[in-house]
Amino acid sequence: MYCGVAYYPEQWPRERWALDARQMREAGINGVRVGEAAWSRLEPLEGDFDFSWLDEALDALAGQGIGAIVCTPSRTPPPWAFSKYPEIRNVNRDGRVANSGTRYAVCLNNPTFGELSRRIDRAVIEHFAKDARVMGWHIDHEIGAGNTCYCETCRRRFISHLRQKYGSIEDLNARWGAHFWSIAFNDFEDVPLPAGSEMPFPALALEYARFTSQTNAEFAHWRYELMKTSNPLRWVTTNFQRTDQAHTDVFELGLATDVFGANHCLFADDEFALDYHRGPRGELIVNEECGANPGHALELRPGWLRLWAYLAIGHGACGINFRRWRACRWGQEQTHGAILPHSGRAGQRYYELTQVGHELRQVGPLIDSTRPRSDVAIVLGYDTRWAMMATMGTSQAEALSEARRYHAALARLNVSTDGLDPRERLSRYRLVIAPALYCVDSDTAENLRRFVAEGGVLCVTPRSGIVDEYGKAFAEPAPGPLGAVAGVQIDERYALKGPVRIAGQTSSIRERTFVASVWADEMELVGAECVASYAEGVFRGRPAITTHRYGRGYVVVVGTVLQDESLVEFVSWLLAEAGVARRLADCNGLRLLERGSYNLRVLFALNFTEEPRSIGLGDVWRDVFTGERCDSVAVPPADVRILSRRQ
Repeated sequence: MYCGVAYYPEQWPRERWALDARQMREAGINGVRVGEAAWSRLEPLEGDFDFSWLDEALDALAGQGIGAIVCTPSRTPPPWAFSKYPEIRNVNRDGRVANSGTRYAVCLNNPTFGELSRRIDRAVIEHFAKDARVMGWHIDHEIGAGNTCYCETCRRRFISHLRQKYGSIEDLNARWGAHFWSIAFNDFEDVPLPAGSEMPFPALALEYARFTSQTNAEFAHWRYELMKTSNPLRWVTTNFQRTDQAHTDVFELGLATDVFGANHCLFADDEFALDYHRGPRGELIVNEECGANPGHALELRPGWLRLWAYLAIGHGACGINFRRWRACRWGQEQTHGAILPHSGRAGQRYYELTQVGHELRQVGPLIDSTRPRSDVAIVLGYDTRWAMMATMGTSQAEALSEARRYHAALARLNVSTDGLDPRERLSRYRLVIAPALYCVDSDTAENLRRFVAEGGVLCVTPRSGIVDEYGKAFAEPAPGPLGAVAGVQIDERYALKGPVRIAGQTSSIRERTFVASVWADEMELVGAECVASYAEGVFRGRPAITTHRYGRGYVVVVGTVLQDESLVEFVSWLLAEAGVARRLADCNGLRLLERGSYNLRVLFALNFTEEPRSIGLGDVWRDVFTGERCDSVAVPPADVRILSRRQ
């Protein structure tokens, strides 16, 4: 199993490289990620390439048995590129032109940047194509971050994109509803960029978000094809940003990789990010596992570096890359933590990494033979997020927050969950939750309809089925094209001034009580059955939760926002309705994660509390490190136990 660090030899004296390599080997490190911000060292003058220093660093690492994941560096050009070719600079939505001295200040559509970037990336790929020291490729870094651009070049490409997609300006006007506020275009040349206004036309903003995401994916695809041509057997990855960053559809970008990659920063994200970035392939490599928090966040507590690593592995990581090896003494990230502090002396984080490194050498093959297995999926598409961002008064965080809440409730119940695009194949799941599925295109509607018809249980939450793929509100009541499947129609929603109790009405849910918050959808039943209604206030007796049979499955519609214990209680009922088995439901404060194969189960019991915790396992398991057989497990504070069981 891969266990590595992000390493920046260009930032440290040559005399240090051998010591770093030796310390890495002693810590159990078997790989490093290098090069993503090294363009100025690789091409210090235009056309003058220098790989000697990186070859020397890789020699030092290889001498200690450490391989390299080599990154292409082209989204961080050197100052000479900005000075000689100022046209490559990015322009933000307020018209400000980016300056050098920071990352990602370029326009990916600029032809001059295209030539410069392809030249440096081709040089890197060709230099290391057959290099035995290199184990894999990494396409740039956080592709799309900071690259949304509103320059004239981007406008010209966007106009071409619109011509190709819509064919005629009449079709664009019809699909966008471009007669509102006297906005009706006579020619594609009349279409502006969604810049310089706090309220750009929603369909325009949505389409530009889509165009920008495609630009970012195209940037990666060119490099992926060259990497695979140069060495078909070497795997390719890149790192997606946090889930709250919606500049790029990671499912589209992921097509330019062999294994999805992600950042894992629990101070800025949560466990949903790991399952969402695992994607349909069922595995990911964590290319940036935070070794410590940035200076503006809470400090990492002793033992948590190891806990976070095993949390990611429990969620399907096939490799961990800690960021970074040593803290920067300069630059914008000098307050960011690392495995080694500014002094370079080994301390608590290094010793925790060492423990992880040596443990993975022992049990890595066992982990590599398994994957998470989920009967539940949460679907969240980027079209929904972009459409929400494009609509005045709506934030993409609404859908993301709802997805995170449902995911957290499932985690509380120790249920493994996949995070997917709503157009992904769903037949292997028993339960699919579609939180705030605001934007629904025909492919999404048909995919969800087919899932239910074939026997699945679909849960739909508020703000679903509001607009089509062009950001235009449906003429029919919500949930739009899902109405016939859901058996309800929703035209109105009302704000709730405070919590309102919901009481179950049918036998399966009668003993449960939930608490509604935020708003109440006024649901008209069109074939659906009310299973829970508001128990008090002006909405007393009105449906709050409904079910509707469709084909061999059925749809559950939640007409309000459930939070905290109410949401956990509701999800518990939902799992029972869908027939999803819950193993080890009573976790006693432990976080339990499971991976499996056809004949093996591996259980991770993580204790993030400051008190020892123990649980009964029901079956006999074996401790993967000691070989001890046990039917219960005790986990010390800030510690983890890993158990396995043949089946």
